[in-house]
Amino acid sequence: MKAFSRTIIGVVLAFFVWNHPVLAEDTQRAPFSIGDIEFLGNEPSYLDLGAGAFNFNDDETSAAGYIEYRYGKKLLFIGPVIGLMANTDGGVFGYGGIYANLKYQKLIITPLATLGGYHQGGSKDLGGTFQFKTGINFAYQFDGGSRLGIRLAHVSNANIHDRNPGENEIFLTYALPLAF
Repeated sequence: MKAFSRTIIGVVLAFFVWNHPVLAEDTQRAPFSIGDIEFLGNEPSYLDLGAGAFNFNDDETSAAGYIEYRYGKKLLFIGPVIGLMANTDGGVFGYGGIYANLKYQKLIITPLATLGGYHQGGSKDLGGTFQFKTGINFAYQFDGGSRLGIRLAHVSNANIHDRNPGENEIFLTYALPLAF
C-alpha cells in the first residue's frame, strides 16, 4: 500500500512539474509599486511544497513538511491561501488565510497570515487547537515561473488559550505555477 501511495504522489507531482506553464493571460500589471518593488496582482495559482524544521529554536525540534495552495486571483494584491503542515512527532496544522506577493527583480517576497486548527499528536503543546500562523517567504523565481525559496513562520494562539508557548518554523520551499 505504501508503494502504491508513493507512486500516486509521484505521478501527481510529475504532472505538476511538466505541466506548469506560466499563464501570461492570468498575469497582469502590478496594481501598484513602490520604487522597484511591485505588488503583484492576478497571476497563476501556485502549489507550494516545503520541508524543514518545526519549532527549530527549541529543544523539541522535529522535521516537518507542508503543502499549500495559493489561489492566483486576487483582490488588488491580496489572495487566499490554504495549507496543511505536519511534523514527524505527529503534529498537524491545517490553515487558511491571506497572502501577498511582492516582486523585486527575480526575488518574490510572500508574507502570509492564517488561522487554523492544530492537532498536537506527540508534538509540542501549543496551548490549544485554535492557532494563528504568520510567515514570510523569500524565493527566487525561475524563467518558467517556478520558485525556490526559504520560509520563516511563527505559530501562536495569541493568548486566547491559557498557555501560549508558540513555535517557529523554517522551510526550504519550492512553488509550482499551476495551469488551472
